[in-house]
Amino acid sequence: MATATVVAGALMTTGAVQAAWAAGDPSPKIVGGGPADQTYPFMVSIQYSHNGDPDSHRCGGALIRKEWVVTAAHCVQTSGSDSSTSVPLDPALLHVRIGSNDRTAGGTVSYTDKIVVAPGHINYPDRELGGDIALLHLTTAQSAVKTIPMDVVLPNPGVGVREIGWGYTSNDDSDPSQLPTQLQQLDTTVLPASTRKCHVDENGSDAWGIRPGDICADNPDGVRGPCGGDSGSPLLMRVNGHWRLEGVDSRGVSDVCGGGPDIYTGVGPNAGWINSVVS
Repeated sequence: MATATVVAGALMTTGAVQAAWAAGDPSPKIVGGGPADQTYPFMVSIQYSHNGDPDSHRCGGALIRKEWVVTAAHCVQTSGSDSSTSVPLDPALLHVRIGSNDRTAGGTVSYTDKIVVAPGHINYPDRELGGDIALLHLTTAQSAVKTIPMDVVLPNPGVGVREIGWGYTSNDDSDPSQLPTQLQQLDTTVLPASTRKCHVDENGSDAWGIRPGDICADNPDGVRGPCGGDSGSPLLMRVNGHWRLEGVDSRGVSDVCGGGPDIYTGVGPNAGWINSVVS
């Protein structure tokens, strides 16, 4: 299947996109974490104009090249002509803030002019089939910003990883007061892909369970994990004193934030496609 690419202005009008977002925003989806204890220069807040806020946080992402951000595909898609299809958003409606723990100030800001969605996530609207990953091209190269290297394989079960994001800090993800301006972090471990709770939620549904190429990150104490606003945010591993990107946040297995593991789309299995786009 061909890769879907959309350049600025080529998709739909601002009004049409805002109407589509109003009908089904992505998780704008860390409960039980704490404020970031360091600056992550590669961390990205993907923003758009929404409900009167010109810089509303939509999703997280990570700067992997001076002009490219990786995020979740569902963060940059909307419904197509019918409910069974999805199309990339007009990239001109998005901008990013990079390298600041405060999503409202600091760092650098750039607009986007191209969205490239991974093959396999082009013609369906949700995340159940996996492959939830996309790339954003920036209009301004971030020559002074440190990018993050990507892993080329999936992390081993049991290794320690870190989740970061600006998602809700309460299970009530309808309360905007719970959406932090300061970046949050949570340390956890990778679960074996065969772990039952990576596949089914508390009701036995496997709708948002792990798929090939995904990473299952544990929910510490059974109550902590990403929530609304953390979609697209990076899963990090510390290697020889430096952070390495393992995946981007796609979905929680449970309907309750922190109630089950979180599923990340692994960058390793997608490295060939990513490099073919950003090279």
